[in-house]
Amino acid sequence: MLYVSIFVELLRSRPALAVWLAALMQALLWFLVPSLFYAGPPGDVPEVLAVGHEFQLGTYLGPPLAFWLAELVFELAGRSLLGVYLLSQVCVVVTYWAVFALGRSIVGAQHAALAVLLMVGVAAFTVPTPDFGPVILTMPLWAIILLHYWRAVGEGRRAYWLPLAVEIGLLLLTTYVGLILVGLLLLGGSIRQLVLV
Repeated sequence: MLYVSIFVELLRSRPALAVWLAALMQALLWFLVPSLFYAGPPGDVPEVLAVGHEFQLGTYLGPPLAFWLAELVFELAGRSLLGVYLLSQVCVVVTYWAVFALGRSIVGAQHAALAVLLMVGVAAFTVPTPDFGPVILTMPLWAIILLHYWRAVGEGRRAYWLPLAVEIGLLLLTTYVGLILVGLLLLGGSIRQLVLV
């Protein structure tokens, strides 16, 4: 008789549930670890909060959106870093959701779930996530932009053009590296037009 691991069966029969379980477990872990064990804020969080506290339009560190969000969440959480840690994990979960949704549209639910579960094993999506800043905020924006670009261009769903434009604007308010993605999307659209002609 053939025995199959419960995890493999979950992945085969309920891939979305497997993704949500993995994402939420990771978010809970990386919310609790800094909350319980960090003596001070990790990495650049103090600098992010200091810059965000002044609500400047831009600094030598780049565009302001991540700094503003960190300060806003810090104040809403009663001047507690718990809000910033939670915001970081929300960014990670949204990234996983967008990658799963994009993968499901392209290769199917099981393969999309595998892609997300492999991302959970990558250190860049786990250990540094409590260190909220432009890099962490860029992850979900980048993933959602790719998802909506696929929906607008790949699937021809015109309703996604407006959200795509707003998301690109938010990305450019987060980091100048977003210009690379915008350039690649424009290049991809130009190549697609050439192929169709």
